[in-house]
Amino acid sequence: MADKVYRIGKNRLEHACMEGMSLTAGGELVLVTHDEEGNPLHAHTVFLKLIDSGTEDSEWGRLVCRQKHEHDTAVYIYALAVNDGDLYNTLDERRLEDVLADPACARETKIRFLKDRGAVRSINHEDTLLYSQRGRYLILAIDVIGEGEVTLSGIKLYAQGDNFMQTFPEIYRERDAFFHRFMSIYSSVYNDLQEEIDDLPKLLDVDTCPAGLLPLYASWLGIDLSGGFLPEQVCRDLVREGYELSKRKGTRYALARIIEIVLGGEATVLEHNTMRGYLLSDKAQIPANLKEGGVYDVTILVNKPISETLRHQLMFLLDQFKPVRAKLHLVQLDRNAVADGNSYLDMNAAIPRAAAPTLDSETSMSSALTLE
Repeated sequence: MADKVYRIGKNRLEHACMEGMSLTAGGELVLVTHDEEGNPLHAHTVFLKLIDSGTEDSEWGRLVCRQKHEHDTAVYIYALAVNDGDLYNTLDERRLEDVLADPACARETKIRFLKDRGAVRSINHEDTLLYSQRGRYLILAIDVIGEGEVTLSGIKLYAQGDNFMQTFPEIYRERDAFFHRFMSIYSSVYNDLQEEIDDLPKLLDVDTCPAGLLPLYASWLGIDLSGGFLPEQVCRDLVREGYELSKRKGTRYALARIIEIVLGGEATVLEHNTMRGYLLSDKAQIPANLKEGGVYDVTILVNKPISETLRHQLMFLLDQFKPVRAKLHLVQLDRNAVADGNSYLDMNAAIPRAAAPTLDSETSMSSALTLE
């Protein structure tokens, strides 16, 4: 592997000088066509702070930037290595990093400086060789031309960039020569393959694996999550607890825990078999439909609004964990106030009724009033 790999992620990009570009929560760069006031933006650039290798005359190898853009857009990437981080002669009486990070400094001035100093430029290339660059600090700039959709992600810098040159005799090790650039093809393939191998444990981690693998992992535990009918986080929670849930299939715990994961709240599970004597007694102050259930009936009381779609999703999951002959009844409790036979109202007491407000044609409201 390469000696050093610099990942240009969200933390570095948050401190970069951006114009006409925005940063997503996942650390991707996307093109922005208009500002907050609706004015069109014609410049789309990113100037990062200097990347310090810590070594004078450091040799830079390869730049990787995954790109998604339309055919009528061009992504220019400039990379320049320098030894002096305080270089400012060409630009300003300030440090180079401060000038590049200054939004007031014209984009054309910064780009011209990089070109004059011999920066490597790539156009719509996801892999760029930096063998001609030597210096402790690396300046990285991105300039997007066009108005189409652009997404940039996975930006990485390899300080060495090749794996095989040191295995050849000294006469073949000339840097940036034809043989060096030719062998870099195989080094790049090797590096990418090695990174995929190193990331394999992430594919088996419930918290880091792609969402598309969750139904597969759930099927290994005997849970059917195919069809994408549940939110991603709910699927991750179900797979994370899938082993414990599978061990307790057919139990009260499994049904209650699934409802808690899906709805985010607890539910009451009534097993008619265990409550048979109480349900049939005259002292039971419960609805008549609960008394009519048989020994295989299970009533689940949910104290939360449930849409018809969510009801079907929940029943699909519960059917996978219920006892074979059990009949599930999902009941949504009403939050309205209820008074039993021992309640009374004092003098001048009243039960208000909620009514929607109405305004006639001659009613006016001041600016300080709002309707909720």
